[in-house]
Amino acid sequence: MNDLIRAKAQIWNERLKKCMDENNLTQASFAEALSRKYNTEKEISQKTVSRWLNVGSKVQSGTIGFPKFDSIILIADFFNVDIGYLTGEINEDTFLMKDACSFTGLNSKSIEAIRKMTNPDSNNKFLYKDIRETVNSFLSSDEIFSFIENLDDLLSINRYLKIEFEFLDDAIDYSRDMKMNEKLYKYLLNEALTLLINEIYSSPDFSSIIIKNK
Repeated sequence: MNDLIRAKAQIWNERLKKCMDENNLTQASFAEALSRKYNTEKEISQKTVSRWLNVGSKVQSGTIGFPKFDSIILIADFFNVDIGYLTGEINEDTFLMKDACSFTGLNSKSIEAIRKMTNPDSNNKFLYKDIRETVNSFLSSDEIFSFIENLDDLLSINRYLKIEFEFLDDAIDYSRDMKMNEKLYKYLLNEALTLLINEIYSSPDFSSIIIKNK
């Protein structure tokens, strides 16, 4: 097994195991679920799944190879990921996610968090319609960039703490400055958040309330 195949095998083993763990599947339960879902002609065994998780390992009969391609297709479809994710062609679950990450510059965890909030696939269209409108108002606000900038200033304090000083007094002065900056950044962040909320929120117009029995 050459270096390229060995590297692919390692990625395959790690990501298949990750998919199983995220779905709380043991080797036996995964084999059973896969056989049941796709009604395979030959029932998949726990031993087969074990081999799938150990591609590239040395055994008495030789080196464990990758599953057959039709099995790989079923595995990817079962976990709702692209084959390219399992084999290391992409680092995101799907090519669609890869495009979303590339377009926004965000990682897949952030994209998934937004998707979880807006839940575009939900049958409860009225609830999530309101939530989507809220998220759109927040992200499209003119004040959002100022808010993010101030949040970045606050978070940047922890990025620059690993600094070596020749003298103790310099370290003390630096720590004091960072504490002052922390207070300032938190104040500015609160101000930016207030401006953001004021932009996207308007006080209700109670004059529209109708009272039938005055």
